[in-house]
Amino acid sequence: MLGASVGLASCQENTLEALEQEKKDLVAEHKQAIRDHKVELFMMDSLIAIHPESANQKEEKIKLVPVTVQNVTVKTFEHFFEVHGNVEVVEHAALFAQAPGNIKVIHVSEGTTVKKGQVLISLDASAVESGIKELEKGLELATKVFNKQKSLWGQKIGSEIQFLEVKNNKEALEQKLVTLKEQLNMYQIEAPFNGVVDEIMPKVGEAAVPGYPVARVLNLGKIYLESDVSEKYISSVKAGGFVEVKFPSLNETVKARVTRVGNFINPSNRTFKVKVEFANPRGKYKPNQLAVMKIRDYKSVNALVIPARIIQQDRAGQDYVYTFEQKDAKRVRKLELKVGKSYEGMVEILNGLDSATVLIDKGAKSVQANDAIEIK
Repeated sequence: MLGASVGLASCQENTLEALEQEKKDLVAEHKQAIRDHKVELFMMDSLIAIHPESANQKEEKIKLVPVTVQNVTVKTFEHFFEVHGNVEVVEHAALFAQAPGNIKVIHVSEGTTVKKGQVLISLDASAVESGIKELEKGLELATKVFNKQKSLWGQKIGSEIQFLEVKNNKEALEQKLVTLKEQLNMYQIEAPFNGVVDEIMPKVGEAAVPGYPVARVLNLGKIYLESDVSEKYISSVKAGGFVEVKFPSLNETVKARVTRVGNFINPSNRTFKVKVEFANPRGKYKPNQLAVMKIRDYKSVNALVIPARIIQQDRAGQDYVYTFEQKDAKRVRKLELKVGKSYEGMVEILNGLDSATVLIDKGAKSVQANDAIEIK
């Protein structure tokens, strides 16, 4: 209230011109005070800048990005490609009855290990066996008659025709007996090779008909894998070379030798056949089991190798990585690369690095060239 009264009194005592002049003087005085204040602040900043402790304080204010580093590895680099296939057995047979008849005896059970020639199933061959017995009796009589006729003919008793008829009758019976015994063998179903009885279809008493399988025998000791491989790898796969075979269901890998490389390229999918064989201890690997064949198509000795995760690419498609150099702090530096093949997360570097280079690993995507870093 007092300031308002004084101002009101001043306005009543002074003219308008005097008041405007007084305002101009106050504004000029205020501007001068601001200029003087800025000069004082500038002088203070200059004193701070030249103070001995100011350099350390400035260095402490540099923002350091935390990163980890990775050395370049020098080693033999190999590249593999993979193809899928199914396990097959070299010896695998479905067995059929050669003659019709009822199942009389099943000598083995499923899972039994058998030898080549071992009888697995016997069919009812009573009719053939009866015929063999009749022939054997007839042959016995024919043999006696032949021996007597031969003795008489030796003494020039009787005619030659009689002797030849008796001889022919005996030989015909002998041949019939051989034929019936061969037919009798057709009623026996035997193992064609050493192996395991995997399946027996009929039961005792059921009919076995030619053309329908009655048993299945496998030799699990001889197995192979056959796959279709793209023709672009035709120069990389050679017969006699080794490959790795992975079994995803068992989570294990075995080495195998390439036994055959196909000479025909399938025009529908541009592939050729590759066959490998490998051991099968205790029948571990089963027919039709899924497997993956790893075949090496590239090898480089003393290659410079780095993890693929630290390689970046700019908008122009240029591959690069970050390293660092020591200045006022560790400063990021960009290195452009020429990369080769990659396999299982590792990449061969053809140009742009040497074995002594230390690369920024974790944190590489958070920095740019000339950023200051701190190695963790």
